[in-house]
Amino acid sequence: MNAEPPGKRALLDAAERLAGCSRCLTSLGLRELAREAGLNPNTFYRHFRDMEDLGLQLLRQSKDELRAALRALRRQAAGAVEQGAGEAGVSKGRAVCRQTLRLYFDYVYANRARVLIAVRELHGPSPALRLELQRQMDEFADDMAQDIHELGLMPPLVSASQVRRIAGMVNRNMLFQSLDYLGEPARRSEILALAEDQVMMLFTGAVTLQLRGDLRS
Repeated sequence: MNAEPPGKRALLDAAERLAGCSRCLTSLGLRELAREAGLNPNTFYRHFRDMEDLGLQLLRQSKDELRAALRALRRQAAGAVEQGAGEAGVSKGRAVCRQTLRLYFDYVYANRARVLIAVRELHGPSPALRLELQRQMDEFADDMAQDIHELGLMPPLVSASQVRRIAGMVNRNMLFQSLDYLGEPARRSEILALAEDQVMMLFTGAVTLQLRGDLRS
């Protein structure tokens, strides 16, 4: 695989720095971006059609990195529990949930700008960026539902469609929990514990409703 051109990388990094503060990606000016990247403005068009194209590529790179990391950690956590390395008295589902959330919030802390950009663009002015983020959230939910099934984290009585629906709720909720995690450093342990409880309540509630016959297919 060819290495990413340094000019392109510099522009993506500059856009992340500028938009990570309080700006939408499509509001960035070409000269402003080039100045931040230390490049001639004409360099931009060697790599991107426009600011929207740059935004799409930036969002996709962030997604690929986090998507692979989360899937790997869910399998690692489940494997550790199967081998008896999980926390005593903690169910397999909760142990995997706990470790996955720790990774997620570690990523949030290390990639503050990317997370803030994603939250902002999800409701931002660009239809293309909004659609891209909605697709990404669907992909994260698909991954979670598939992993839950393959790793045996939910009883089979809950249908695949219900697991997928809950996974979608969890992903959207965690994205907005990220804002609290970043904005309230003193509460990070509390926020992590709350996020874990919310995830477990959603899935436990699904099992309970299914047993009562109140869960819609």
